[in-house]
Amino acid sequence: MTANFKKFSATAILQYLIVWTILCLVNCFSYCFAQTKKSADQEIPRSIIEQVQAASIKMFGIDSVSGQQNSAPFSGVIVRSDGSILTVAHSTQPGNFYRVIFSDGTQGIAKALGRLVVDQQSNLPDIAMMKMLGQGPWPYAEMGWSSSITENQLCFGLSYPETLPFNIPFLRTGRILKKLDNFGFIQSSSIMEPGDSGGPLFDALGRVIGLHSRIDGAEGINFEVPINSYRSYWQSLTNPVAISSYPVSTDSIGKDPQQKKLIQLGIKKPAKHPKTNFQPIQISSTLDGDSILILGTAFNLGNNKQVILSKSSLIGEAPIVKIGNRIHVLRILLRDEKSDLAALVSDHQFPSVDVSKVARQSISDSFVGLNLWSLLGDDQRKFGVLGMSSQTFPRLPVPGTFDAQMQEIEGLPTLTKVDSMGAAARAGLRVGDRMLTLNNRDVSSAIKINAVMQQFSAGDTLQVQYRRGAADLYTNVILSNWSVRENPHPANNIPKGKSVRRDNFLRVFLHDSRIHADECGSPVVDSKGNFIGLNIARFSHTACLAIPRDTILAFLSTVEHML
Repeated sequence: MTANFKKFSATAILQYLIVWTILCLVNCFSYCFAQTKKSADQEIPRSIIEQVQAASIKMFGIDSVSGQQNSAPFSGVIVRSDGSILTVAHSTQPGNFYRVIFSDGTQGIAKALGRLVVDQQSNLPDIAMMKMLGQGPWPYAEMGWSSSITENQLCFGLSYPETLPFNIPFLRTGRILKKLDNFGFIQSSSIMEPGDSGGPLFDALGRVIGLHSRIDGAEGINFEVPINSYRSYWQSLTNPVAISSYPVSTDSIGKDPQQKKLIQLGIKKPAKHPKTNFQPIQISSTLDGDSILILGTAFNLGNNKQVILSKSSLIGEAPIVKIGNRIHVLRILLRDEKSDLAALVSDHQFPSVDVSKVARQSISDSFVGLNLWSLLGDDQRKFGVLGMSSQTFPRLPVPGTFDAQMQEIEGLPTLTKVDSMGAAARAGLRVGDRMLTLNNRDVSSAIKINAVMQQFSAGDTLQVQYRRGAADLYTNVILSNWSVRENPHPANNIPKGKSVRRDNFLRVFLHDSRIHADECGSPVVDSKGNFIGLNIARFSHTACLAIPRDTILAFLSTVEHML
């Protein structure tokens, strides 16, 4: 080998190493940059959600001596490491103490400080501050500037609806509808309901820009107290007093150093609609004499058979699918009461998706914030985000009744009026019968029977020991639904109402897509068209429930063995 060749080889190797090193650095930079960008499936980066979730808290008033709860729950947010809490005035009283529940399950105590209300009828401007007791530092969310926001800009809320049986904040997204209205509120489309009061509204950078105050109309406009109001009256709010007029002395609001970045984020277009082969099917049937419409989703199983899944409690007699002028009869193969799923089959082949193409991954906390679309047929779809990962949704108690009136007479609850078609009459009870025990528990006073009855729900069977004349007798009473007039709050005025069956599910995830009760059975997909789950209930003003895909696949596996 000549000297020139050796020199050439060494030079070539050196150049190769330099190029290879540059390519590695470029790839590494590109990878790292990609990891810091928000996912195409998720408008709000997971890192931001995790950070603000730790500061978003649930609260309720407590007796300072016994520690017992003495107020309805509401929400708030810690905005400084010293434990300074922002919330709304209509939920607090200066000097009172409140239980604080964090998203990780830990608890603490806070004391209410200043409360600014200048209009006692409307609670305007609805501003309040609290302070954690004990040593910090406390997790906190950064305060933004409500003066920096623009209309149609992305925002999101993270708080605790009163109707949900979880101490986990429920994420909902929206847009700024009005920067500031005539009453001094921000208006947003980030949907809320009772229990969310005092919860934070965040900008796209995860900074608090407002506090939830009230809503106007079902699924309508949501009103937020702007964060600049708290900035202006900060010092006045640090004292535990009720303030009935706007403080003369105000604090400097300052300027937002990230306003340009926030504007750039606001320019970005909303997520594109996914391309997907899912086509929901409208099913009609007769239920209790009424014609019912509900949606279904078709799947191709591994054995080349097809099955349609829908909401069982809304599938009645003689289910059919009408396409054009043709009617296709469906046969109910399986009903599962626990999941409220029904499997139906037909001789007709409907547009469907192969089960083999559905991911088997569960819906965990890492999915929270994922963009979702509920497919409703005829190219109709509703957008939302995954607001809470898969949870066991418990059975919610429904008050039960004997369908009878009672009065304490000579120390015993005594039937004074009995509905001839009600629960007590069906069990053979009569006017004058005196209650002794329910399920072997002493109820020999009005106070005792009221306390015991609170532990039972409609549909429960109670063994009743009662006295008729001189004889002590026994019977079983199946409690009826106690008709309670629903609160006329706008949050309960939902188009087409809540689902009748909307609780007691083994696994469901929550989203904010505002599906209607008759749109259950529809598929939920992400921005790539991947199947995420099946809508199963409209639970409340803010929450829709869907069965996650791993649970759906397990159900389909059972069905496959039946075909």
